[in-house]
Amino acid sequence: GSPTTLIEAVVSTQSTGDIMLDAHCEAIKVVGEPFAFDEPYDFVEKAAYKRVAKLLEVFAKHRITAPPEESYALNRKLSGAFLLCNKLNAVIPCKPLFDRVYQHKMNIVNM
Repeated sequence: GSPTTLIEAVVSTQSTGDIMLDAHCEAIKVVGEPFAFDEPYDFVEKAAYKRVAKLLEVFAKHRITAPPEESYALNRKLSGAFLLCNKLNAVIPCKPLFDRVYQHKMNIVNM
């Protein structure tokens, strides 16, 4: 489905209010931030993991049911990666790296 449909599906099983929709949208923006620009992303300066941690409080407070198990695994991996980058004082050109990996995958798919 489309991103909007996916978000609405997740939110509809988790809460009845706009608070959860806003929190999910904000979390997507924060997690995607390192990949939005060609410039190196400073994980310490941006402190994305702290912003996501605040959103996790919203999720825990307002959810109706637990999220699917798959989302827990993905959340743990992303959280761990962001926290590790923060602890290592990482400044990484994430978008160019992502673009290179994506282009490589597209070349394989189109062979």
